[in-house]
Amino acid sequence: MSLRDREVLDLLRDDPELLAIADAVSDTENGPRQLRPFRAVGAVALAAAAVFILVLAAPWDRGGGGRGSVLDRALAAIDSKGAVVHMTMRMDVTRGGRTFPSMVTESFYDKQQGLVRVISRSGGKVVGDYTTVAVEDEFSFFPGLLEGASFYKQALANGDARIVGRGVWEGRPVYWLELEKGGGLILRIGIARDTYRPVIFRALNPDGTPAGAQVAILGFDYVSDAQAAFDNDASVLATGRVLGPDCRPTKGRVDAFLADEADETHPSGEIAAVRTRPDGTFVLMANPRRSPIREALATSNGQLNIHVNAIANKEGVPKLIGFARFSRMVKGGRWVEAAPVTIQTSAGSAAPRC
Repeated sequence: MSLRDREVLDLLRDDPELLAIADAVSDTENGPRQLRPFRAVGAVALAAAAVFILVLAAPWDRGGGGRGSVLDRALAAIDSKGAVVHMTMRMDVTRGGRTFPSMVTESFYDKQQGLVRVISRSGGKVVGDYTTVAVEDEFSFFPGLLEGASFYKQALANGDARIVGRGVWEGRPVYWLELEKGGGLILRIGIARDTYRPVIFRALNPDGTPAGAQVAILGFDYVSDAQAAFDNDASVLATGRVLGPDCRPTKGRVDAFLADEADETHPSGEIAAVRTRPDGTFVLMANPRRSPIREALATSNGQLNIHVNAIANKEGVPKLIGFARFSRMVKGGRWVEAAPVTIQTSAGSAAPRC
């Protein structure tokens, strides 16, 4: 069969590397006849063999939708030494027109135990480190990210991931993969073409348009519970409840921050976070012996000012937000018990009524 055959050219036209080899073979065939016969035959045979090998590999290199070497290699690239999803992510932080060093968040997610540990760093400094209970992951840059990361490995293993194209992200050539987890969640994942490891996760709307959530992936693997080091020594930082605009209890997420950090060069990270119970009550846990609380206590008079906010859902969409401030003291490595905190949420700029 001639290497100029239309079927072969149609097969190779989308891949410059394969087409270049085909051209090289053609040149060998059409070149000067001064070559000795056995050399000409040998050159054609070697080039044809190279084309044959690359054509066999074409399903992964051309980004086809079926299972192929890209998906197999992506699965093999996941380092799995335990059941805990371990992901390190980067997010650029801008606040009030001011750009801070990038926030790097390291998350450990044990779906079976329902535990999440989140460590936030800015400029190499730990600005948050806490463990919380989570039936479904929502304690990351965007809800469902770690759930999606967990599903990523499963989808690769089951053949539920599909390659949708190629591209370049931050100067790195990537293959674009898509996963559909149900419930309208679509993840588009860029995996580096040289390492087959994920380098970016994007959330898409059900219609395929960008959902606005995107994080750079600096590391992704599975580790053991011992490596995750979930915190079992945290004590109660605060109890309380979240109220809606109608003064009735509402479900939501509560986050706590240090209110008066001395170092203003880095964005503050969460020191605790929790989901409320159905009746709007919550229990925030934090370990005073961990950074950055330990360092803040070393420069204070033993009392810390805490800022909390609550984001409540209205018909499944986060539309309500509320704030509160309080002070806490530490004694014997544990928080001193204090009165419950009430967080009143409202929509937009509406003033709380309760």
